[in-house]
Amino acid sequence: VVIALALRAEPDLVIADEPTTALDVSVQAQIIALLKRLCRERGVGVMLVTHDMGVIAEAADRVAVMYAGRLAELGAVRDVLTAPRHPYTHGLMGSTPLASRGMKRLKQIPGSMPRLGALPDGCAFWPRCEFAQEVCKTGSSPIIANEDAQAACWFPLTQTKLRSAK
Repeated sequence: VVIALALRAEPDLVIADEPTTALDVSVQAQIIALLKRLCRERGVGVMLVTHDMGVIAEAADRVAVMYAGRLAELGAVRDVLTAPRHPYTHGLMGSTPLASRGMKRLKQIPGSMPRLGALPDGCAFWPRCEFAQEVCKTGSSPIIANEDAQAACWFPLTQTKLRSAK
């Protein structure tokens, strides 16, 4: 009903905030398929706001990963989910059951999120980042672009860097 109401206004963009929360997996898939089909038929863009990486992988073409209200990484879903460049995205993906297959426990990101009213200077993620250096603590993270992907990190991850950190 909410999707029908949103599309009735003939928008150019539908913003769907957690459209599949508390739904079982089969109903989630049906809702995402319906939303994609209706928007494709009507030429409407969709912005999904969700913490569910499975929904992102299934429904999105591009993904923006946010941390503490700031952009951490932006790029094609496949690239960001399989080869994350920002340490937060890497930790986020490592904490999902699929990415942690074969491990006894899911990987955790150490520490906790900062309060939005008390963000640290520099990159908001540096207190939790295993790759943080002094520049991360003082300067705003630059947007480092690589083809179609962007990471807001002084030291974006590479596969070589990830292997040596394990």
